[in-house]
Formats: sequence, C-alpha cells, structure tokens
Amino acid sequence: MSGGVIDEQPAAEDKPQRRRYLRWPSIVVILIALLPATVYAKLTRNISHIEVTREDLGDDRPAKARTDALNILVVGSDQRDDRYAGERADIIMLVHLSPARNEAAVISFPRDSLVQLPACRAGERRRGQQRRLGMINSSFSFGGIGCTWKTMETLTGIHIDHFVTVDFTGFKGMVDAIGGVDLCIPEPIRDNYVQLDLLAGWQTLQGEQALGYVRTRHSIGDRSDIGRIQRQQDFVVAMAKKTLSSWTLINPVRLLGFLNTATKSITTDPALTLGVMLDLGLTARRLSSDQVHFVITPWRYSTSYPGRIEWLQGPAKKLFRSIADDKPFTGPQIKPDPPEPPATTAPCPPVNSVL
Repeated sequence: MSGGVIDEQPAAEDKPQRRRYLRWPSIVVILIALLPATVYAKLTRNISHIEVTREDLGDDRPAKARTDALNILVVGSDQRDDRYAGERADIIMLVHLSPARNEAAVISFPRDSLVQLPACRAGERRRGQQRRLGMINSSFSFGGIGCTWKTMETLTGIHIDHFVTVDFTGFKGMVDAIGGVDLCIPEPIRDNYVQLDLLAGWQTLQGEQALGYVRTRHSIGDRSDIGRIQRQQDFVVAMAKKTLSSWTLINPVRLLGFLNTATKSITTDPALTLGVMLDLGLTARRLSSDQVHFVITPWRYSTSYPGRIEWLQGPAKKLFRSIADDKPFTGPQIKPDPPEPPATTAPCPPVNSVL
C-alpha cells in the first residue's frame, strides 16, 4: 500500500509543474506574435549579416551529420561590424544543439591556444591568413568571421551551420537592459587592465562591470585564460536565467528594450534570422541545467611556447568527433551553475564550477 502512495503522489505533484513548464514559452510566443509589424521589422533591420561563402570556407569542409543537429559558432569581439583590421576575438565558443533540441553542448576554445591555422583569402580591409602555427583568435583579425569559421571547421572537423558575433559595447547594453546580472564574487577583484574593482560577495554587475568581469584574468583565481573561460560560462548562465525569467519576459518594455539592444549588437549569417534565434531562445529556456554541457577543449600549457596553450590531441579529437557525429555527450565538463543569491548581502562562498 505504501508503494502505491509513493507512486501516486509524484504524479499529482508533477501535473501542475508540467503546466507551469509549458506556460511561460507559450506566453512568450504570444508576446512576440503580438509585436507590431513595424517593431518586428525594426528588430530585424537591427541585425547585421555577413555572407560566408564557398570561397571563404573552401571545398574540403567537414560533412554535416545526418541529423537535424545545429552547430553555431559564437564569437565575442571588440567591434560590431567585423570590418576593422587588427581586431581579435576575445571569446570563441561552439554551441551544439541536438536534433530534438533537448540537449546542448557549449565548447569554449581558449584564445591563448596555439594551433595550426589554415590559409584564408584576403577580404575587405583584411590581409588574409597564411597557413602557419599561430594563436587561434588571430584568424578573426586576419580574415574576419569567414576565416574564423574555416579555422574552427579545419581544427575540429565539425560542420558549422551558423555564426553569431557579439560586440562588447552591445554586450554592456544587454546587461543594462535587464537590470544587471547577479553573481557570486568569491574574492575581491581589482584589475586596472579592464577597470574593474569589485568586493567579494553577491554583486549585481551592470554593463561596464559585467564586461570587465568576463574579460579579467590578471587579478583573480589562477590568472589564466582557463579561469576566465570558467567565469565567462558562469556569467552566461546567470545572464540567461535573468533574461529568460518572468521578471524580464512579462514586462513588454523591458523585453523590447533587451531585444532592441541585443539585435543591434550582433552580426549573423543571413540564414540565422530573428525568427530562428527567437525560436532557439525559447528552446534554450526549456532546457534544464543537466541538459546543457559546458566544456573547455582539453588542453595543457605549452612547454615550447611559455604562456601559450596546446590541445591534448587524443581527448580533443574524441570530443570533436562526438559533436561532429552528434553522439551523446559524455566528456568532463564545467558546471557554471552558481547558487541563487541569498536574501542578505552577506559574502557568499566561492562558486564550485568544476563538475
């Protein structure tokens, strides 16, 4: 009899939870559908597009998996329109979405990685890239997003479907549009390089502080690029929670303010439209924390080039192959899932980011 009670009680509790689970995406769809055509058109015009062509990527591209999985290259840069020589990518990530959109993997590539770069053609105000050993983020400077796309496909063997670049000025605006992002700061940070001065404890980071936080490396933790990647992933999760919370979504003014700022801040390929991104955003909101896997490309410090990082070829190839073939993700991962801020402003414990 007790077994019957145990079996029945979760079902009774799960039913309203399931209704709540479905309710918020439905509300967002309705809100978006009710947007005036002029507003939707404005948001669409805000987005810049760059066509990445066959001439950019070459003919020897990785084969696409025979599924509906999506691989999206995400690059964070200092300039919005990708036309300024000398610019380098500060953040390089690859987002893999499963065919059913019920699982995602986010791979971060340390910008200090020393890799074999492929040749890329020259373009507008870009001199092109010669085949050589170099820093992974230099592809963006020499050949723009097309060269970065080709570089990532060449290095990983993963077929990329879309790209998004986000400029850091717009990133600050997005953070401000949602009223800042709450994060646990495990130790005081004072970094003159990025003009950041934070006390330990729970902090609500506004745009300028948020940008400094995702870029700092000199005054916190082990001062490595790897530590910075872990903090970036912490921040991405916290920002996504705030953006996709009811506090943001049910307020039309706040939601439209965020969408306006966000769409002005990104550049994509023409096929990655506003409608596609909104649909993917709703999908992301339905994913639980155990369905999103964060991982850093397996690495080691270079013994030949101090200050640089080399990939561990065996583990890296295994990781890339699982993504390329759309296989279940089983590798070691980072868990950027900080606890919710307490009601008080007392100092918080350090975030345990390693799974």
